[in-house]
Amino acid sequence: MRLTDLAEATIGPIVGRVVRRAVLFALLGILVIVTLYYASAAGTVALALEYGPVYAYLIMAGVYALAAIAVLIAILTTRNKSLPIQDRAATALSSPRNMQIAALVEAVMLGYTLARKSGGKGIL
Repeated sequence: MRLTDLAEATIGPIVGRVVRRAVLFALLGILVIVTLYYASAAGTVALALEYGPVYAYLIMAGVYALAAIAVLIAILTTRNKSLPIQDRAATALSSPRNMQIAALVEAVMLGYTLARKSGGKGIL
């Protein structure tokens, strides 16, 4: 078994699962939008019977504006403070375990490159 076959067998199911989840989340998003549309239409009709069409549209616009402001506040309060690129690299390699993993990955990649350059007489 070649190294590329091993990598494909390892990564293939993970990518497939991520793609399936992305499709399901897209479907969920579409269904949520349709639900909001029908709920908004029903709310507008109910408010139009009570307050008139102009005020019904203004009330619905106010409700959506408040929801948008709430989402914006949630996004701003939960965002990560990004580090400059040099600080991120220094932080990522600051622990001895991360340095060992980086050295191991580098050694594997170098060995793979040297094995491919040897004219196909390698063990892979």
